[in-house]
Amino acid sequence: MKVYSPRRDFVIVEDYFSDAQAAEWLSLIEALGSDALRGFHHPDLRPNRFHKAPKYPVKKFMCLGLYWNPEDYRYLDRLPYNQERPFPIPEELKNLAQEILSQFFPWENFVPQSVLVNFYTKDSSMGLHVDKDEEDKVSPVIGLNFGSTCRFFYENEKGVMNDVKIPGNSVYVFGGSARLMRHGLGSIYTNTLSKGSEEFLQNKERVNLTIRQVFSKARA
Repeated sequence: MKVYSPRRDFVIVEDYFSDAQAAEWLSLIEALGSDALRGFHHPDLRPNRFHKAPKYPVKKFMCLGLYWNPEDYRYLDRLPYNQERPFPIPEELKNLAQEILSQFFPWENFVPQSVLVNFYTKDSSMGLHVDKDEEDKVSPVIGLNFGSTCRFFYENEKGVMNDVKIPGNSVYVFGGSARLMRHGLGSIYTNTLSKGSEEFLQNKERVNLTIRQVFSKARA
């Protein structure tokens, strides 16, 4: 593993997952994502005050726990397009989040409440943005990256944009002073598919899981 901090309160851990672990997590995501009611989908966005020419920037996505609605950026208990409840966050994923924090970003009382799963292809990117839709704007955001290496843009302490490469089988965490930093995802690099992903992903494809605490206090 390679552990480094591009800026204060932002940590990247390369090669956190073994080949076998990566395959296990991707197998779980594939199984959940194939569900016709609650799995991967692409939202049918219409122009509104949030979107003038809306297009969700990844091939498909799904949420575990609370659903983040790209129509209006709110978190919901039910899927807005069919009123089903999203899959709950698996206990093993909650445990993984706690393990990552205990190892690399000590934080007390983190409660995973929503997991956004984005499936990126060669034509996908994510423009510069700030994760500000959550009531809790201090607790860390945990990202899990599987598949191909991506270019990750981030804002440093002086407000200057920099970028790093985040390979597959890696994790990143930002919180505290970095919680509201601008960030985004650019290029997906060719011929960088990480070991353990070959059965599930192709060249220039990646799956990213973003684990967030949405509310300052856990809800019943």
